[in-house]
Amino acid sequence: MEFFQQIEYWHWLVFGLVLLILEMFAPGAIMLWFGVGALVVGVLQLLIPGLMPPEIQWLVFSLISVASLLLWKLYAKKHKLDQDDDSGYLNQRSKSLVGREFNLSNAIVNGVGKVKVGDSYWRVEGPDLGEGHKVKVIGFEGATLKVEAVNSDV
Repeated sequence: MEFFQQIEYWHWLVFGLVLLILEMFAPGAIMLWFGVGALVVGVLQLLIPGLMPPEIQWLVFSLISVASLLLWKLYAKKHKLDQDDDSGYLNQRSKSLVGREFNLSNAIVNGVGKVKVGDSYWRVEGPDLGEGHKVKVIGFEGATLKVEAVNSDV
């Protein structure tokens, strides 16, 4: 317990850096915010030595850590950072394509054709359409995309 009474600025800085390093190996971005809290306390202790007794240091560390985590969650929710990327569909790539529009790479003949998505080709099923026609993905079954024709008049 004596260590916690003798904690200095560099202890906080090392603790913060260790938490930031551990964040690279752990999912979820939780240790990041505790690392930020420790670094802030370390910098405060460095700039104004002897300002805070150890109990206040731990209180400031806790408050800054939790506040930074909550502020990040609010920011991420407001800016929809978690929903806009396809990372939620990492193992469901077909699902991430629903609603998107593509031009047919191969005509749909007898209900089957192909579209190019990025650098790969996807099998599509839908009404017979010519090559280059714009289609919209309305669903999927396994690795086959279900499409419908997009009206080019609109």
